[in-house]
Amino acid sequence: MQALIHYFIELCLLRKGPQDLPASATLLQVLALIYLAVGVLVGSATGQGPAVALVQTLVDLGLLLGLLYVGLYWLGRLPRLAQSGSALVGSGALLSLLVLVPLGMATGGEDSQMTGVAAVLFLALLAWSVVVTGHILRHTLDLTLVQGALIAVAYNLLAYSLLGALFTEA
Repeated sequence: MQALIHYFIELCLLRKGPQDLPASATLLQVLALIYLAVGVLVGSATGQGPAVALVQTLVDLGLLLGLLYVGLYWLGRLPRLAQSGSALVGSGALLSLLVLVPLGMATGGEDSQMTGVAAVLFLALLAWSVVVTGHILRHTLDLTLVQGALIAVAYNLLAYSLLGALFTEA
């Protein structure tokens, strides 16, 4: 387990790629469960109920892996699904855990300076998430880092729009 955590830290530092993971459907399933648990934790920290947070995270996970599957199928690289899916889901869970830091800072009180620092930290984590996803897609799809990051931005916009449309009360 320690080696797996170390791998994801190295992946988030762009020192490892998805090809450094074993191609294991079981690993992808375990990481998907961890991703769901972290999603519920973060959702609960933002004031959502655990059930809503779980459904939102399930939709996000389905969209992420579904689009990855379609892209790899379309390019004829479906054998890369387990490794790249594991890399995306595992790094997503790790970076989502880090979001708890600025969330805690922002809900700590009425200190506007602390809230500002929390907002900057959150944006930095969002940007880093785009870079990490771009790095994974670069290796998975044989792209440049910029191309992978642009796909990551497009995915984030799609996911936020879809989740907003599905879960925003009218």
